[in-house]
Amino acid sequence: MKIIQHVYNSFLQVATLIFEKLEKGIDYPRFQLELQDVLNELGRNICKEVLEAADDYVRQHRNER
Repeated sequence: MKIIQHVYNSFLQVATLIFEKLEKGIDYPRFQLELQDVLNELGRNICKEVLEAADDYVRQHRNER
């Protein structure tokens, strides 16, 4: 559940950033590059959270390796 909350909060931050950029009147090519960077970072964070959770699970349940 912790992972879902963290990912949800990350998605909200991305949405907020997108709206801020659009309100400032950013041009499309720059918006596209910045959005790509933000989404790549979000993907890395999600992968990190999932791998850490799986690692914790394996440590706690050694018999299920």
